[in-house]
Amino acid sequence: MNNANDRTLRFNPASPSFNHHIYQIYQRMRQQQPLLRIGRTWVLTRYQDVSTALRAPQLSCTGIPRHLTAEFERLQCGLEPALAELVQNIALFQDNVTHRAHRKPLMALFGREPLAQLKQLAAGEIKRMIADLATTERLDVIAQLARPLWPRLFARWLNLSPQQCQVIEQEKESIRLLLDPSAIDRAGLEQLALALRRLNEVFSQLYQSCVNGHPSPFFSALAQGYGADSALLQRYFSTDCITILIGGSETTEALIGNLMQIVAQDERLQQLLRQHPQWIAQAVQETLRYESPLQMARRTVCQPWELHGRTLREQDAVLLCLGAANRDETQFHAAHQFNLHRDNSQRHLGFGGSAHLCAGQLLAKFQAENVCAALLRHFPRLKPSGTVEWQTDSLILRSLKSLPLALG
Repeated sequence: MNNANDRTLRFNPASPSFNHHIYQIYQRMRQQQPLLRIGRTWVLTRYQDVSTALRAPQLSCTGIPRHLTAEFERLQCGLEPALAELVQNIALFQDNVTHRAHRKPLMALFGREPLAQLKQLAAGEIKRMIADLATTERLDVIAQLARPLWPRLFARWLNLSPQQCQVIEQEKESIRLLLDPSAIDRAGLEQLALALRRLNEVFSQLYQSCVNGHPSPFFSALAQGYGADSALLQRYFSTDCITILIGGSETTEALIGNLMQIVAQDERLQQLLRQHPQWIAQAVQETLRYESPLQMARRTVCQPWELHGRTLREQDAVLLCLGAANRDETQFHAAHQFNLHRDNSQRHLGFGGSAHLCAGQLLAKFQAENVCAALLRHFPRLKPSGTVEWQTDSLILRSLKSLPLALG
């Protein structure tokens, strides 16, 4: 990995060439350096190691809020206590009993009846978006479908006003720094603080509107999850809104884009899915393994942890390469190939795992399946029409900047 003559295959997610060689890099790491140390960060790439780490009690999700708090203090940016508490209460960054207690009401958002209602809203949005494209000959799947879908669905789910939608649109880029804060500078921290402040104001106003007699489908399901504990609902409402916003936005966009790139590049696959639309769900599942939208997850060592004869010490960072684990040849036969009928694709780690398994995974898959089905149904042929570029803004996501297709 450190061979000076082969720098393109070194683990450096910030490198412009990293996305072009990502799976070659992962393969070499699995074979030669399954536990790579970079400073105080350990990088895991084998399926068994990543899967074990997702369940390991010695690893914690609380590192991100601690890191952000420390950076705010170091750079003297300031983050008022209410916003610091908001970040600490995000379920993505909680562990153990606290996480389990908080996850339970969040899961109510995706219970049987709320999920059915959400699917209906999503199907309606997709239908309207496809109808708007009825006469077009070219389409950018990312800009015209994948990117706007979640904000539109989120707005309908929460009954957001146009002004509230505008604030969310303006701040969604800054708020995503919560998921990948490793390279935040002073300007980024100031933007994040402003985004948290504005979003908290929007969601606090929304809470008051809901309790004053104008509940949204989101509020009704969440309130049912919290049961009689109205004080906890009020305390966590903004936090839960932000959790769902950052958890569902870019990952869903990436899943739709990655799926449609695979489908558009393979005419035989298109033909099979047109003839057997029930197989689209299998295509989504295999996409989550083959081209995982969420490539990496972060953990912090809270108790010494032994792995491959090494001791990971308290406060060390651990980077779990989910995308590498999903291409592990010891777990998936011919892992470098997209196999529509792979018999174990459901074992992928694309939604994380264990206690932090993505709560909204059924909704994410539903959106991807329905976008794919609608495009195949309305357009006789999908063909790549331009150069595909991977985004480089986030180190943890694998998603396309654009996906231009010719239709017909």
